[in-house]
Amino acid sequence: MRFPIVLAATLAAALLVVACGDDSSPEPAPATEAPAAAREVVEDDHADEDGHAEDDHADDDHMVAHAEAGRIIVTDAASPYASVIELGSDLVVQGAFEVAAPSARIYSALGGRYVFVLARGPEDADDRIHVFDGGIYSVPHGDHEDLVTGPLTRLLDIADELPIHFTSVNGWVAVFADSHGHVFLFEEEGLASSGDSYEPRVLEAGPHHGTAVALAGDRFIVSTKNPDNAEDPLPVGVEVRDLNDNVIYDASNRSCPGLHGEAHSAPGVLFGCTGGVLLLQQEGDALSYTFIQNPEEMLENARVGTVFGHGEASTFFGTASYRTEQGWGQDGLWFIDPANGAFTRVMDESSTASFGPHGERFFVFTADGVLHVYDAGTGEFVTKAALLAPGAERPPAMIFVGEDLVITDPANGLVKRVSLDTFSTIDEWEVGGTPASLAFVGLGAAGH
Repeated sequence: MRFPIVLAATLAAALLVVACGDDSSPEPAPATEAPAAAREVVEDDHADEDGHAEDDHADDDHMVAHAEAGRIIVTDAASPYASVIELGSDLVVQGAFEVAAPSARIYSALGGRYVFVLARGPEDADDRIHVFDGGIYSVPHGDHEDLVTGPLTRLLDIADELPIHFTSVNGWVAVFADSHGHVFLFEEEGLASSGDSYEPRVLEAGPHHGTAVALAGDRFIVSTKNPDNAEDPLPVGVEVRDLNDNVIYDASNRSCPGLHGEAHSAPGVLFGCTGGVLLLQQEGDALSYTFIQNPEEMLENARVGTVFGHGEASTFFGTASYRTEQGWGQDGLWFIDPANGAFTRVMDESSTASFGPHGERFFVFTADGVLHVYDAGTGEFVTKAALLAPGAERPPAMIFVGEDLVITDPANGLVKRVSLDTFSTIDEWEVGGTPASLAFVGLGAAGH
C-alpha cells in the first residue's frame, strides 16, 4: 500500500503529484493529519522577479535561462508532509505529499531529475527510502534537446532500517541502511527505463553506521565494520567492491578507525577518521589510499566527522567535533588541502555549510544567521552577509539553483532565494511549518 498523496488540481501548468505502480512494502504507522494549508496553492508575491543540503550527510550548469523549468521540494521538521514550489509559476503546494516521518532528508541526484527522501521513524520498521521522478528533464533530439515537463511522480518506497548516509557521484546514488548493512545502488538509465518497477542493486556490508561512494567504472567504496568489536557501530576502514559484491581492493579496510563523514572532490574520496582523514584515489584501474594526520592545533580527542567536497574542487572542508558530558562540541571548521596534507582552521563553529555551484567558493552559516564565504581553493575568507535573524532554534538548509542560493528560514516557515552577487532576497515563498531540508529538480541541477 502506498502512502496517501495530496493532489493539487489547478491550471494545466500547476503541479501534480502522481503515484505509480504497486508497492508491497509494509505501510508505516499512520501519520499525523496534514497541515491546514496542505491543499492550498499560494501565489507568490514575487512572481515578476527573476531568480535563480551528526548524520546529515551531495554537471553544474548556469540555470538562470531555464529557471522556469524547475521545482524546489521542501520537507518539514514537525510534519511528515513535503511542500513543492513551482519555479515557473511561483505556485506553492503546501503539504503536497506524505513521507514516512518528519525531518526527512531530501536530495536531488542523477542529473537533477530524481529526488531521494530518507525518512526515519517513528519506529525503525517505519523507515523508508522514497524515490521520485522530478518530472522535468531534457531529451536529446537531433541537433537540439526537447524539454519534458511532467508531474512529480512517486516511483519507489523502500523499507529498510536507518537509511542515513547518502552519496551521489559517477552516475550512481548509494544509500547505506545501517541496521542490516544494506547498500542500495540506483542508476539513472535504469530508473528512466523501468520507473516504478526499478530494482536497485544491493551490496551487503553488515550492520554498522556505514557509507558507500561510487567510483568510476561501476566500482564502489564501502565502509568496513569493526571485526574486533561487534558492538562498535562505526567503521574502521573502507574497501572497494564491484557490482557483483566482490571485494576487489581491501588494503584500506582497517585504515580509518571511527570513520564518519565522506565527500568527493577532484583528488578522490575523503573520509573522516579518528586521528585524521583518509583519502582514497582511483587512477585508471589502480586504487590507492593516503592517511592525513590531524593537525596539532586540533584537540586530541576531536575527529573530523563531517566532510564537504565538490567534483570541480581540488580541496575539502571538514567539521571536527569531540564528545563532552553534555554531548558533542565543535572543534572548528577546517580547510583540508590533500595536495600538501595541510589542515587550516577556518572558524570555531558553524551550523550549515556547502560548496557553491561550481566549487569555487565555500559557504558557511553560523548560528547568528550570518553567511560566510571562503575561497575554496585557498580557504581564505572572502566576504559575509547577515541573511537570517540570530537566535533561531534550527539552522537553515541550503542548496544552489543556478547562480543563486536557496535557503530555508525555519523560524518563519519560509524558503528564500538569494542573489550571490548582492546577497539580497530576490524571491520568497511561504511553505508554512518548519522547513527542514530542501532539494531542486529540473534543468541545471547540481550534485556535489
